[in-house]
Amino acid sequence: MNVNAIVMASGMSKRMNRDKLLMKIKDRHIYEYILDTIVKCNFFERTVVAKDEEILQKSKKYGFNAVKNTESEKGQSRSIILGMEKSSIADGYMFFVADQPFLSVETVNFMLESFEKNPGSIIVPRCGNKTGNPVIFPHVLREELLMLSGDNGGKTVMIKNKEKIIFADIDNEQEFMDIDTMEDYENVNKRVER
Repeated sequence: MNVNAIVMASGMSKRMNRDKLLMKIKDRHIYEYILDTIVKCNFFERTVVAKDEEILQKSKKYGFNAVKNTESEKGQSRSIILGMEKSSIADGYMFFVADQPFLSVETVNFMLESFEKNPGSIIVPRCGNKTGNPVIFPHVLREELLMLSGDNGGKTVMIKNKEKIIFADIDNEQEFMDIDTMEDYENVNKRVER
């Protein structure tokens, strides 16, 4: 079963008023945490879609396909489409956000195993009643993903295909933690220091 990893790293960081992915937790940039996790998992292909040259260059060093998004202002759909277009055809496509530093290798592998057992399904991680990222979409939904527009992301496709969703239940809600505000950033740094 071939699954491609696609990292969406070209958001506008509007709530931060600066490029959050280039901020650091301990001694590493925020986006490096997700790359570290992905390289330890068995993906057919790994792609990063980013607008920053620094992220693109570092992604190449990690062995990712680096795809420049020159139209990031068009919203999330642009990253999804570029990621799909620049990826090889696969059985599934696992979409990651680049600001989720606590996602574990174990959770990614658990989701990949769930997809292997349910290859036509959308695999969504869940902790209690909270869902998060990353999400795996099967090849059968490739065309729907390529037709997204504006700031519509994978949720739009999930809503239209609710019957295909299978939840992968995980124990640690902290893995869903992403960084959207300065308060989030400070909280993440406090957790890391502990």
